[in-house]
Amino acid sequence: MIRAFCLASILGMTGLMSAPTASADACETEYLPKALEAGLRQTNTAEQFQKALTEIDGYVSRCPDHPWINMIGADMDVRVYDVLLSGNNNQVTQQAFDYLLRAFDRSNKFIAVPIEDRQDNHMVPVGEGYGCVTHDMAHANRRDLLSKLMTLAKLGTVHPYLAAETPPACAGWLMSDSQTVGYAMKTEADLIFRPFLDAAADACSEIEATLSKAPVETQAYVYTNLVRSESITDPALVTELLLAARDARQAFLDRNGGKLGVAMDRFASKDLDSELRRHGVDPQAGILPRKQWFTSEHMRGEEMQFSLAWTLSDTWAGLAAEMEAGTKTLSSAGAAYTSFVSGVLAEGREAGLEAETRTAILYALAHMQESRVRSHKMDGYDLPPAWLFDTLMKIYGPQKEGE
Repeated sequence: MIRAFCLASILGMTGLMSAPTASADACETEYLPKALEAGLRQTNTAEQFQKALTEIDGYVSRCPDHPWINMIGADMDVRVYDVLLSGNNNQVTQQAFDYLLRAFDRSNKFIAVPIEDRQDNHMVPVGEGYGCVTHDMAHANRRDLLSKLMTLAKLGTVHPYLAAETPPACAGWLMSDSQTVGYAMKTEADLIFRPFLDAAADACSEIEATLSKAPVETQAYVYTNLVRSESITDPALVTELLLAARDARQAFLDRNGGKLGVAMDRFASKDLDSELRRHGVDPQAGILPRKQWFTSEHMRGEEMQFSLAWTLSDTWAGLAAEMEAGTKTLSSAGAAYTSFVSGVLAEGREAGLEAETRTAILYALAHMQESRVRSHKMDGYDLPPAWLFDTLMKIYGPQKEGE
């Protein structure tokens, strides 16, 4: 184990020294194996760690454009940052910060190289065997150093990249960085990273490549989750984030052939619709218009069944409010509720979809009665009485032969 306080006293920015630039062939066949060996070497003392750092810095200096040597250098710089923090009671010194900045620059140099020149290599000669350099290693290093920059940002030192001071390009690490930053946004304080996430989505808005869809999908998911988890409670900000999430979801659907994704999947999309309704931003979010219910395209679909269940819940909420006001009795409310369901069946019968409509009605009645689908207007009101539910389930269930 390295004694961090000893190491901190002797470390310098050794990578700033100049060295002759090597040929591309020498970088690949001579210096990459040496850099990897230095990075993998066990270091039990400060002097051993310093030696590995000095060697790696020398290889980066000789091969300033080599992707894998830069990746190894970035990984080493993050290790130095961790050691310096450990040796200073977790307080960030300027020296530690400089190493983190250099790691960020080296990571950028890695990703700037064309992808065909940084393919995974599992056969790098190291000593008497072989080592490997992979994109997963580079990605893990990038994610780690970005997380550290985010921690510093929360303490008041915001890197220009995270502040989106310059509009980013939809290239390099931006797609995965948007996910790293976005998925870490859990509280209102994390909205300091909103400019970065918005800038990433804007930068990729006109790009057709598959990965370029990631920032806008992340936008939709993250803003939905911030509201759903009640991390954001200010009504104006809730509205702003929900509208941004809705726009981002639509932008993603437009570019993804109308299909939802991995993060903004059907569950997250339902969460967004639920929050849009709950906060009154869009009371009809996710509800299929009634005129579309009775079509072969929608009748058997989950969207129609949910819409009917929601409408049943909304209808009963209105009747419950009238009962509370004394303008309706339970009997008259039950009759009105039954009449609504009867009207749905009549429309389905007219469309030639009676059997399918009965199935949808049973689904909707059950989901409404069990509060699996519940209108926000139902807050404070009781569900329909069990006798009414049982009666409707019997009346509108599948017809028996001869009925």
